[in-house]
Amino acid sequence: MNKNSIIGILLLFILMMGMTWYNGKDAAEKEQARRELIAKRNAENEAEQKRLAELKAMNDTLSESQKDSLRLAVAVQDSLNTVKKFGPLASATVGEEQTVTLENEVLRLNVNTYGGMIESVSLKEYINNIDSTELQLFDARNNSMSLLFEGRGQYRDDISTDDLYFQIVNQSDSSVTLRVNTEDGGMLDFVYSLSSNSYVVGFDIDTHDRQLLSNDSRFNLKWNQKLRRTEVGRDFEDRYSSLYYRFAGESPDDDDLESTTDNGVKAINGFLTWFNFKNQFFSSMLVSRNLFRDGELRTSTIEEESREGSIYLKEYGANLYFDMANQKESFCFFFGPNNYPLLDEISEEVAMKVGLGDEDIELEHTIYLGWPIVRWVNRFIVLPFFHWLDSYALNYGLIILLMTLLIKLITMPFTYKSFVSSAKMRIAQQMPEVQALNAKYPNQEDAMKKQQEMMALYGRMGVNQMGGCLPMLLQWPVLIALFYFFPTSIELRGQSFLWAHDLSTYDAIITWDNYIPVVDWIFHQHISLFCLLMTATNIFYTWLMQKQNPSQQAMPGMKAMMYLMPLMFLAILNNYSAGLSYYYFLSTLFGIIQTYAIRYSMDESKILNQMKYNMTHPKQKKEMSGCAGLAAKAQEMQKLQKQQMKEQARKQYR
Repeated sequence: MNKNSIIGILLLFILMMGMTWYNGKDAAEKEQARRELIAKRNAENEAEQKRLAELKAMNDTLSESQKDSLRLAVAVQDSLNTVKKFGPLASATVGEEQTVTLENEVLRLNVNTYGGMIESVSLKEYINNIDSTELQLFDARNNSMSLLFEGRGQYRDDISTDDLYFQIVNQSDSSVTLRVNTEDGGMLDFVYSLSSNSYVVGFDIDTHDRQLLSNDSRFNLKWNQKLRRTEVGRDFEDRYSSLYYRFAGESPDDDDLESTTDNGVKAINGFLTWFNFKNQFFSSMLVSRNLFRDGELRTSTIEEESREGSIYLKEYGANLYFDMANQKESFCFFFGPNNYPLLDEISEEVAMKVGLGDEDIELEHTIYLGWPIVRWVNRFIVLPFFHWLDSYALNYGLIILLMTLLIKLITMPFTYKSFVSSAKMRIAQQMPEVQALNAKYPNQEDAMKKQQEMMALYGRMGVNQMGGCLPMLLQWPVLIALFYFFPTSIELRGQSFLWAHDLSTYDAIITWDNYIPVVDWIFHQHISLFCLLMTATNIFYTWLMQKQNPSQQAMPGMKAMMYLMPLMFLAILNNYSAGLSYYYFLSTLFGIIQTYAIRYSMDESKILNQMKYNMTHPKQKKEMSGCAGLAAKAQEMQKLQKQQMKEQARKQYR
């Protein structure tokens, strides 16, 4: 690099730094000037209010003509203050409030011309399970939404659309355009649109010569909502209600905020694609083309004991900023059910509407289906099979029955292998070689040596002590996946089966109102019948397995724990959905049937002859596989470690 190039680069660097400094200084000076104007305005207002208060205090001493003059003076001053604050938007502070209703087959929403924002939303195909009325996500009593921008009044105040009256420019059953005009030709349009049979609401902001409306391109969206209760059983609904959000290029985060950040606040540092005020089964979601880049999301729990606790669960808030780089920006609301296929299907449609092209914005991930492996099982196995059965319009109780049968059939070969392994263990306990080994090492201090020789003996017999590990490992992801699937499946909401009126919540067979210490805390003043049946079958299955595996008889502590676990699950699952308890009941019942079927089909004399044959024809360690191979390797490692310890002790002695 020659001298001239170096000088050129230095000059460009100095020029760039100078421009950065100048622009920063200019912006700082403008902001300082704005703050001085606001401070001056506040001082003038205080002085004016003080003067008006003094005049009003003398009101009783004034004549009627003087009172009329005073009222006129107050009205004139109020008008002047409005002009100072709103500038060319002053005329929009006076008008008539109207409500515009938009609806299609599934959705009804009201838009108020005073503020121009959505006031209430109802889902026409669903009911509130608490009072059996049409399900309303929110209304004016528990929801507020507004847009703020820097006005062009004397003091450049922030103007809120809450203070402006919009005019209806264009209206139909499925769309409306609301407009605010400035006195010098600027316009602000809010355009709402609904498609047929859709939960998606298009929302366009068109500024039409924005510089005649606002001094700055920076806009501020404020949305606050108290989340209404819609389900029976507050604790469970609260657990599955969270504020979700997704940053550009990232998978969405599920976050109820107060448990992970101080004061229930999530600072937004980055481009936010969407956020969702989510209930257990329904969502109020806003999607943009990654416009929101700073601000905050917040949430707080409304305590059940509070005055509003019987009506509301949580309070959500969004205070977000975006730049109107274009004269027009497009957003999309989603007001609807948390239905996985539906959200997956509309993700591409919504992305196109807001200007993200064919980007996958993963709206369906707002439904929590468990941690990654479990989510994979739910997404690619449970959900497709469930919705395939649902396409035949079967009763959901029957669908759960068929799902349970399928899972049991898939795991049947592994279950059979596990039972064979248990039978070998039971037979081995009666063989003279094992009894002789037990008699050889009766003392506790010889337990390690006894275990090593016992493992070697089992290996020669072809008995695998860990033969039941594989079936359990295969079944656990499915069991856990369904634990997350049933409570979040809106398809079960309101669906009855046998005595259960709603498979998405508990099926109380016994209820009480009087407070019972400890019992109320555990059972929440009810006992679910499916949960009782599940507990009874689990206790019987535990007894059956204890009988099947006599080696556990020598461990009374383990035996007691095995019987205690079903009772623990009774307390845990009593408040969960009836669909989940019904599935666990069926799974255990089919497990009992499988146990008896395998036991009666199994020829134990044949197994005994095979074990005797294995004793006389032992396999090499390299031929062993699976859990048996792991056991052999563990035995080899123990022997090697023992030899190394002896060698080390011998060296120290020398």
